[in-house]
Formats: sequence, structure tokens, C-alpha cells
Amino acid sequence: MARAGIGLVLLAVVWTFQACGHSPLSDSRGVVRTIRISDVVKPTTVYARSGEEIRWENLRATPVRIGFLSVRLLEELGCKKGVSSFFGDIGDVITIAPGETASLCPIRSGTLQFNVWFDADNPKSEISPTATIHVEKTGG
Repeated sequence: MARAGIGLVLLAVVWTFQACGHSPLSDSRGVVRTIRISDVVKPTTVYARSGEEIRWENLRATPVRIGFLSVRLLEELGCKKGVSSFFGDIGDVITIAPGETASLCPIRSGTLQFNVWFDADNPKSEISPTATIHVEKTGG
């Protein structure tokens, strides 16, 4: 009985590290498209290829919340950091702490739109204009 309990604890630890891990695809060639969040979101339009890392960087002194308007591209990712729950699920809203980053590597081609709430604790706070990430399929 004790061995089964230890095994379950070890399995939970492994799942935790997998959910929080950041392992980019080998074909992404280390390309990172960074979106910086300060008083504004820059850039508001990003062009990337499948497998490339899209990274949001919170330059503010307070947490921000990102709301994804379309989640199709989030269904299949090559990497993810700070965008998934304990169980590995990705919701349509994530929070980024001050000075932290969150990132993902879409595998599918398509468009991902999002807004940023500059005050993560207040859903009625100032919101950014809708920003867009265009992902193009790599190779043939």
C-alpha cells in the first residue's frame, strides 16, 4: 500500500514537471517571436511559422491577463510555458506575473487573436486592442 502511494506521488511530480516544462520543437530552429506588454502591447501583429515560439513578456509591475479569442491553434502545441493548468489543459485566459513570460509553439497554421487586460484582477479594467498572430505552416 505504501509503495502504491509513493508511486502515485512520483507520477504526480513527473506530470507537474511535464506540464511546466518548456521543450521547443527541434525544427523551430530557436526562433522566438516576442510580444512585450507594458502600457501597450507591441507588436500587435506577429507573423510566425509553425513550431516557432510565441512569447509574451510582462514588463509591467502588476500581473496581466491574456484572453485568447480563438483556441484552435492552442489544441496542438510543440511547446508551452506558463499557459497550461496543472493538468496540462490550456484555457482561453492566462495570467502573467510581473517580469515573467508565457509562451507556446503552435504546430498548426492559422490565426490566433488575443486581448490583454492590464489589471489581471479587474475584468472591467483597461483592455488592449485585439492583437493577431498569423502562423504559417513550415515546409511542404
